[in-house]
Amino acid sequence: MRFLLPLLASAALASTTHAQDVSARIDSALTALQKEGFSGVVRVEKDGAVLLEKGYGLADRSTGRAMTPATVVQIGSNTKDFTAVAVLQLKDRGLLALTDPISKYFPGAPADKKGITIQQLLDHSAGLPEYAGGDYDPATRQQIIDAMMKAPLRFTPGAKSLYSNPGFSLLAAIIEQLTGKTYDAYVRDAILAPLGLRKTGFLFPNFASDELAHGYFATGKDNGTMLSRAHAADGPYWNLRGNGGMLSTVEDMHAFYSALFEGERLLRAETRDLRFDPRQPVGLAGSDGIDFFLYERDPIAHTEIIIAANNPTVRPPRIRGAVAGILGLPNAEMDGPPEGREGGHPAPAPILSAVSELVAALNSADDTKIAAVIRDHFAVEPDAPSVAVRTERFKGLHERFGDFVVTSVEAFDSGPVDVHVSSKGGNATLKVQVDLKAPWKIHSIQLLAGGD
Repeated sequence: MRFLLPLLASAALASTTHAQDVSARIDSALTALQKEGFSGVVRVEKDGAVLLEKGYGLADRSTGRAMTPATVVQIGSNTKDFTAVAVLQLKDRGLLALTDPISKYFPGAPADKKGITIQQLLDHSAGLPEYAGGDYDPATRQQIIDAMMKAPLRFTPGAKSLYSNPGFSLLAAIIEQLTGKTYDAYVRDAILAPLGLRKTGFLFPNFASDELAHGYFATGKDNGTMLSRAHAADGPYWNLRGNGGMLSTVEDMHAFYSALFEGERLLRAETRDLRFDPRQPVGLAGSDGIDFFLYERDPIAHTEIIIAANNPTVRPPRIRGAVAGILGLPNAEMDGPPEGREGGHPAPAPILSAVSELVAALNSADDTKIAAVIRDHFAVEPDAPSVAVRTERFKGLHERFGDFVVTSVEAFDSGPVDVHVSSKGGNATLKVQVDLKAPWKIHSIQLLAGGD
């Protein structure tokens, strides 16, 4: 028995030495990416021990302010996780049921939408469009509700899934209706305050400007901070509310997800497991094409990775891959087609022609050429943005990423056409919702930065 303590001490020392080696290797890999243009904050945990929590590059290039673990970053669509938790809390309190039709909360819902359930909004299976307008358009709550009630459904609710930001805005409207609080205030009072988190939210943390990371286009242009952009007096405008826009630190986000997955401080276990199963690996990410945020948890490998980046110069999968490879985790870039989708097949010639014209027009950055492609190839729909609005958005893409070079085009029977492109801002995927038969009209385009 007297040999037990030395043996245990030796094992602990070996473990510590190994952890230090892994930490140094991760730091070295990220430092190399910093030299290529990566700037952000990364937190890595393994077996309950923090291997790395460090900032790289600059949060504000004009002042030389460095990224640090305390830097406040955009979390993008990870805002939806707070919305989902809020909805599930209201379920636990008996204020709503996931089977409730939205007509219970929006009595003016038309016949084709009154049966949409809260669960379908959470699952992106309500048939609502991906977007209702620009993130910073001054849309009110009622305007978003009215727009969604008028918007043609993309499919019969429950038939399949299509990512929908305004679907989560409707959930935010329901949260405000049931609680009598703004979305920002409810999240603060019911989710953040019980956990002691003071650096997450939108307006209520009262962030100082020198706490926030600026976003930067691939061209180097300063995109400012989330709070420097147009917003309402009580939070983001409603194209963004409930689905994006929140700010946080990697430490606060670690604490939030730990409380969510590892206990019942936020939700009863049986309720949490309806959406956040702690037994399954999960990756939750958000991006506006400039800023990027990733939370990844693997309970089998006992790992947690959190990445925040404030420019698209280095592709997010490369940042994640640099960390995951050292931890021995599979590379997401090598995992094959998205879950539930078969491999793609060559796109029909009319689609290839339309894509070619669109990319050429984008690269020209010429209003007239872009508008002509929109008029020729985009479907005319009651809820669609105007030609002028779409033209400005496409010019914004060119400003962010520079010229696009199409590397491949894949068509999927069950989903959009994927147009893989490269640019000086990195690789990306344009997901083009298009008719797969004549007249081959384009309905919408979503850009995923860092796509393959």
